[in-house]
Amino acid sequence: MFLPVLRRDAAPGAPGFIGAVVGPLLVVAFVTGIAALVYQDATMTEIVLLFGINAIMVVGFQIFAGSTGLVSFGHIAFMAIGAYATAIVSMDPFDKSIVLKDLPKFLFNLHLSVIPSLLIGGGVAAVFALMTGVALMRLSGAAASIATLGLLVITTNVLSQASKFTHGPQSLFGVPQDANFGWVFGTLGVAVLVSGLFKWSRAGLQARANRDDLIAGESVGIASLRARLVPFVLSAFLTGVAGGLYAMLLTAFSPASFAIPLVVVVLTMAIVGGVNSITGAVVGAALVTVLNEAMRRVENGTHVLGVHLSAPTGISAAVLGVALILTLRWRPEGLMSAFELQFDRRKPAAGEPAPDATTTAQPETFSKGDSHASQRV
Repeated sequence: MFLPVLRRDAAPGAPGFIGAVVGPLLVVAFVTGIAALVYQDATMTEIVLLFGINAIMVVGFQIFAGSTGLVSFGHIAFMAIGAYATAIVSMDPFDKSIVLKDLPKFLFNLHLSVIPSLLIGGGVAAVFALMTGVALMRLSGAAASIATLGLLVITTNVLSQASKFTHGPQSLFGVPQDANFGWVFGTLGVAVLVSGLFKWSRAGLQARANRDDLIAGESVGIASLRARLVPFVLSAFLTGVAGGLYAMLLTAFSPASFAIPLVVVVLTMAIVGGVNSITGAVVGAALVTVLNEAMRRVENGTHVLGVHLSAPTGISAAVLGVALILTLRWRPEGLMSAFELQFDRRKPAAGEPAPDATTTAQPETFSKGDSHASQRV
């Protein structure tokens, strides 16, 4: 009998691996079901889709940050690249003749469907991550974080100047509005599946072992650069796909759409949920989205139990900041820490209580991961 449990490491053997991968997918299924109900409200359609896209983004971010222990402020750069690449290959040639009339001919005549467009968007972002990651992944700690922020600044500036491909600092419009509920939450499911497969794979274990003890990892043959570069490229691919969906949701955007406020939102979602947990990434995205929407309604004025509530414009950003500070102060490892929802078929010994979600463990810092990463790889 398979029992749902919260645990840091995967149970041994193929059943344990499958249970570890399926657990976060069940969380996605539950969240998708709730989102489907909320989606029926016409006023919540865009909020629900934006939540799904942000969740994909956070899952992609978690692959890198959770596997390496490095904080990246530059992942929004991959989102921007994915958005522009997806837009270029999915736009109708007629729309390109208005805003991108100087495009090379082979790009000008491209008009692809959703899946190829998203794959190209993610692929271009992954190639860009591979090119830049060879240098960035040699850095550690604050130096790496600051370097990724520099990558974001450079990327947005280049996009603003590359008028031939991006329409410059002005909005690129004419992107087909193909980001519907099925595409967004189907992609979220695939992203969580890919993340789970990587986390419990050999490459994922090597990355986390290298994160927990760099010297020990290198002493047993784990190449530090490769251990960081693989999750960096994979996370960039998923982030680029999220950027493509973002472009298909907005249909018009500019380089300014990918700025620091978006970085703060993604980081808050990851930190609140737990940067070392795939389950936490989805939970954090859901909680922050609900909080943001509640504060937005208060800003616009709303009635709760007959009481009129209103707040100054910008209160949602302030509340988001307070939530981030409180989480870092009282629960720095996030709500889920490194725990994942998993299915374990092992039966408890006689007189031993069955494992449950209340299993406690020592708090985990951002740089300390699950104990499974220390297994021989």
